[in-house]
Amino acid sequence: MNCQEARRHWDLYYDSEGDAELHFQLNEHLASCAGCAEWFDRQSRLESLIEQRLSSEPASESSAQVDWSNVLAGAGVTPTVRSRSWMFFGSTILALAASLLVLVGLYGTPLGIDASPSLLHLSAEVHQHVATGSLRPEFESDSDIEVDKYLLGKVSFPVRCPPRKDSGFAVSGAGLCELSGQPAAYVVGTVDRRPVSIFVLPKESLDVFPRQRASLRREPLAVCREGDTDMVLSIVDRNVVLVAGDVERAKLTRVLKSYGTYPHTL
Repeated sequence: MNCQEARRHWDLYYDSEGDAELHFQLNEHLASCAGCAEWFDRQSRLESLIEQRLSSEPASESSAQVDWSNVLAGAGVTPTVRSRSWMFFGSTILALAASLLVLVGLYGTPLGIDASPSLLHLSAEVHQHVATGSLRPEFESDSDIEVDKYLLGKVSFPVRCPPRKDSGFAVSGAGLCELSGQPAAYVVGTVDRRPVSIFVLPKESLDVFPRQRASLRREPLAVCREGDTDMVLSIVDRNVVLVAGDVERAKLTRVLKSYGTYPHTL
């Protein structure tokens, strides 16, 4: 099950509907996908906020006269139409609007600020799961060649990895994931015995990450930090390549620059 399929079944998951196999697949996906786990958690909090407001006192007449469509538009929020009958009443729309504005706060996106997905944030989340051992790569090997073969047989876009050993990167495995719905390959290993993750996406995926696209237009190699994770990002051939880890940025840059330098004979 991929991220789009998981999120499409959100209603059934929250309402404990659907068959047992569906719930098993959803739980399996949430256990391995940090992005969807966070998304489901936020959706649950939104649902709880709506239910709390519905059970509270009705909105006053003056409150009901507020043009909530303008408020929602200003927040950049488009509510999803749901099947529950109470969503068609004016007081419920008021509650939904207020709850959605609270949700904007939960996402940490103030009004007027670009709310587009961040490749840096999503990659940092996956890397932290790898670094703490809560996410094991689908394929584990310390062989550059075997990791290369595995990815070539799995991804639908060009990928050239892992970096050469003389870059200081010791590979330990690889896998596939989705970052904001975009297919990505990741290679994990260590530099100076510290966890380092390499994310490889098709270059076209930058259309979904406009902030990173703008950054790479300003400079061919972007050096950045997300939380406790240092990162370097660049376009290599037909790939977007991001290297993340808690090591010196110069060493991360060396790993990135060695990506795709093996002669490809497979």
